Amino acid sequence: MTDERLPLVTIMGPTGVGKTDLAISLAKLVSSEIISVDSVQVYKGMDIGSGKASKDILDKYPHKLVSFIDPWKSYSTALFILDATREINLCDRSNKVPLLVGGTMLYFRSLLSGISRMPEANQEVRNEISDQAEKYGWGFLHKKLLKVDPESAQRIHPNDSQRIQRALEVYRVSSKTMTEWRKRDKGSDLVKTKRVIQFAVEPKSRESLREDIKTRFLLMLERGLVKEVEKLLDLKQMDLTKSSMKSVGYRQICDYLEGKSTYEEMTAKAVNATRQLAKRQMTWLRKWKNLHWVNQDTEGALELIQEKLRLTS
Repeated sequence: MTDERLPLVTIMGPTGVGKTDLAISLAKLVSSEIISVDSVQVYKGMDIGSGKASKDILDKYPHKLVSFIDPWKSYSTALFILDATREINLCDRSNKVPLLVGGTMLYFRSLLSGISRMPEANQEVRNEISDQAEKYGWGFLHKKLLKVDPESAQRIHPNDSQRIQRALEVYRVSSKTMTEWRKRDKGSDLVKTKRVIQFAVEPKSRESLREDIKTRFLLMLERGLVKEVEKLLDLKQMDLTKSSMKSVGYRQICDYLEGKSTYEEMTAKAVNATRQLAKRQMTWLRKWKNLHWVNQDTEGALELIQEKLRLTS
């Protein structure tokens, strides 16, 4: 590649479509570092249910931003941007191509498009809003939001108390609506300083993806996913309320362990939830700009990716 700026390559796609396998195959051909873009794989001990590559593969092809956060801690989009940017900068220093691989679309979008810098939380204002909600109800406050920030109000459900509170808080603290804040500071330094080449793996068909997801989850159960969750919940700092345990698959197994569902019901609910996740991911990707689609055939996908890399060099 003759361009002094090494490209930043993304490999996106719905869950269970083979993104990791493609990234590893590409890493064999291109001097690169694989950087995970997955909000569950960041957690230690959450290996089977998050679809992490095996230890042998990770030893041979290390993935950055995998298994580095304790499962009882919270992790945010803002923290991901800091961590991913650090890893990308390290790639620049070592003259390697950063391969960003995963299915957490919010992470991708925020990293590439920027994240709005909204005002920090103000507990006093939050308490005032909570008092009003207790007195008049969240429906009343949603109507107030509709008057000052109709765009946010249309996006936020009238029963979504957390987001209604945050939108009103932002307005009262800054005298600017959340919509106005979202339109500010949208630029990303990465896009300005790097050549970003984006790929997404497209499933063979909607039905094949649905079947692949079911097969994948059943295999996770065979590999000991229930025991993995039990082991996590045995940790002193862990409990069912931690955000990591609300992830797809883990949430349904927690319900099963609490006796809220049978094993068969848990399996069906987890498969369905994963299918819904994949559907949302595809909805994001269908609207994505400057995206090159590749199929699940690794060899064909590699040829197209290498061709695009050559064309942009």
